[in-house]
Amino acid sequence: MTANKFFQAFSEVFQRIETTQVENIHTAATWAAEAMMADRFGVLFGSGHSYIPTMDIYPRIGSFPGWLPIHEMATSYITRMSGDIGLRQSLFLEKVEGYGKVVLANYALDERDVMIVISNSGVNTIGIEIAIEAKKLGLKTVGVTSLAHSQVSKSYHSSGKRLFEVVDLVIDNCVPQGDALVDVTGFPARVASASTIAGCIIIQSLAAETGAILAEHNYIPPVFPSHNTKLSEEETHRVEELVEQIYAEDSRRLKQILR
Repeated sequence: MTANKFFQAFSEVFQRIETTQVENIHTAATWAAEAMMADRFGVLFGSGHSYIPTMDIYPRIGSFPGWLPIHEMATSYITRMSGDIGLRQSLFLEKVEGYGKVVLANYALDERDVMIVISNSGVNTIGIEIAIEAKKLGLKTVGVTSLAHSQVSKSYHSSGKRLFEVVDLVIDNCVPQGDALVDVTGFPARVASASTIAGCIIIQSLAAETGAILAEHNYIPPVFPSHNTKLSEEETHRVEELVEQIYAEDSRRLKQILR
């Protein structure tokens, strides 16, 4: 079955991530943990489908305060090909120079934060600009990108540089050029893309590694618990208390960074 072709192709992507990117994931997690222990943030940005991994990390079950996903909806939430909030607008905006700088103007970032930019192609202006501007502010920067695709592609940014060329640390999502994995007989191009799944896997592994580093330093944040199961009255009360702790901690942190 053709579905099995996707499973096989993606399993190869996953194995490459696991065997080649763990050290860089650990470095990024160390930076994120250091930021959180300094009462700051691991900031994440992605446009188009690359925003989905940033949404996946926080807030959700198993997540903890200290992450700050930037959801610039005009470049991320796409309802359909055309019309209101259509693909045309998103593809245009993510190539507009100056937009990324305006997005960051909403946040009082400093050198204690770390910026993680996710872009499979690594060539769109907004992600490159956000990484450049973050570096100017003294942040450590991480790019999650496909080196196979980006290295043979031309940047839309006026500098001519791609994401992997402007960040301090690169995590390769190991997705092949073009993103899609499966050839279907008679179709003009491959189908079934991998970068969003690969991005979510990398970001969740980053969260796990960050949590382990925080625990090693005895820095224990509240963790959003599973609440969609049948619980006793005592368990329900404990879960509700923990969720309230997360709300309070998130609010406390955000007050110092929103402008």
